[in-house]
Amino acid sequence: MNKKYLISVIIFSVLLLLPFGVQAVADLRGEKRFQPFDIFKDVVYTPIVREKKVAALADSLDAKWRAARESIAAGGETSEALEPVVSALSDLEAAVLTVNTYAELDSSETRYKNLKLADTLLAKLEDEPESFKHADSCVKSLVAELNHVSLWRAFLDVKHYGVWTSRYLRAFENKIDDESAIVLALRPKYQLAVWKIFNDPGEKVVLGAAGKCIGKSCGRDTTMASDRWLFYRQDVEFLVQPSPLDLRSAKLDNPVKAIEKFRDQLKAKGVELLVVITPGKPSIYPERLTGGDSDASRDAAAAGNAAGHANSIGLQSHGKKILDSLTRAGFNTVDLYTPLLAAKSRDAVEGPLYLNDDTHWTPRGAELAAAEIAAAVNRLESDGKIKLKALSECDDCKPPFSFIAKDSVANRMGDVGEMSGLNKFGVFKMQKVTGHVVSQQNIKELERDPLADSICVDSAYKECMKVKTSDVFCLLTSQTACAFKNTKYDTTTTPFKDDFRKSEILILGDSFSRIYQTDSPVNAGWIAHFAKNVNRPVASIVSDGGASTLVREKLARKASVLKGKKLLIWEFVERDLRFGAEGWKTVEF
Repeated sequence: MNKKYLISVIIFSVLLLLPFGVQAVADLRGEKRFQPFDIFKDVVYTPIVREKKVAALADSLDAKWRAARESIAAGGETSEALEPVVSALSDLEAAVLTVNTYAELDSSETRYKNLKLADTLLAKLEDEPESFKHADSCVKSLVAELNHVSLWRAFLDVKHYGVWTSRYLRAFENKIDDESAIVLALRPKYQLAVWKIFNDPGEKVVLGAAGKCIGKSCGRDTTMASDRWLFYRQDVEFLVQPSPLDLRSAKLDNPVKAIEKFRDQLKAKGVELLVVITPGKPSIYPERLTGGDSDASRDAAAAGNAAGHANSIGLQSHGKKILDSLTRAGFNTVDLYTPLLAAKSRDAVEGPLYLNDDTHWTPRGAELAAAEIAAAVNRLESDGKIKLKALSECDDCKPPFSFIAKDSVANRMGDVGEMSGLNKFGVFKMQKVTGHVVSQQNIKELERDPLADSICVDSAYKECMKVKTSDVFCLLTSQTACAFKNTKYDTTTTPFKDDFRKSEILILGDSFSRIYQTDSPVNAGWIAHFAKNVNRPVASIVSDGGASTLVREKLARKASVLKGKKLLIWEFVERDLRFGAEGWKTVEF
């Protein structure tokens, strides 16, 4: 062989093996496992070990279920008897769903459906004792299926979830990329170089155009017109790709059918559904994305001009069109597009409605949404579609509690900035926001002192009689005055929190429901402000990025929380109509 070709082959081979060699040295020197061994392990070792573990956990579930049945039959507390059963089922579910190091059991599998069904039946058993026979049959069937080692089942799992499948290889590749020593060392420097040379913030991020605003209306007092906002790429792609209902999107799950099915499921349980589609940032601020002039359409929106509305990207969004179609079809909906677009006219004074380097809204945007949703709930009440209890009918609500809000400043590092990987170099700035933290104030009358009452009434009566008023008048006046004077109230405030027991309103939501609510400044999100606006307790189930399907699956696993609920508010961001995690599957309750 020609020497120059031999040298080329050697150099190519070294370059090809270099990443593998570096990673092997890094793994063997550190505490991490040597990842290439995962492939061998998941073909030879993992299937049998998993089958043995699943069989043992199924036997454990069987034993604890038998003990629970005996305890319930003997008159024991159902919730206490079921606690170890639920724990055992959770352990079994984790073992079954994790097929190997990189693959999860598909939700269409019978094992998956049976596990979820058992989970749901056990959750509602406490409130619906009549479902005991169904739950018993389900658990027994599950145990019979899984309490033995099946080589055939192990073989099928290797066949359908093993190294030769795309789902395994894709996850393996992503893991290698995420944990590669060379990638971890070089990627940040490469990203910074690309940013400095090409102004490219990364594959998940879209860099907005230079705007015309400065100062507070741009999100920070020091913002210059040349500063650019960051947008999440999926938010932008949602606007430019075909509608999820378009024929070109036929491979996608149909969100309208899923919403209709969910509404019907809730109606069967006596619960009304209210759909809230949250606009993405580029739908409300297209000018910060494209650099176009939207002043005219924004002013027209503020003035209620329909022609001006037509020029606004927000009102032409697939999300707004789907929302309008739901409204025409008789669904209860909340339009956040129109009020958010109109509110932009006050940005120079009050600040923007969305964060500069984040997908989410500012506290101002969240509070505007809370007010709109509260108004929609009030309309449902006045139209007779829902009937909520008066607070005077609520246990422990006498005298009625109230909500108060106080300013709280928080520093936020945008999630889109984090996605870029450039924040470690301080490329994007922290944004200061002022939220209004909601607390609950319980007004409770303290015990009065009978002796002090008696002394007060006697003294007041004598003073009253000096002006020669009637005995009865003086007595009533003295008692009233002393009652007012001697009564003390405990007005202690407590942090806002979900109340699944008392609330008649349940909220399902995504990260737009979580922001400011469970992260800084805490209890300043739209959920807390909605509760303040309607002045009644609420409860919520939130799943970041999973409001299309995952949050309904969470609800299905503990469907007993629907007991006593009159209204379910379902909030999800518009991009989920196309990109929702797990699509828009039908979830059985």
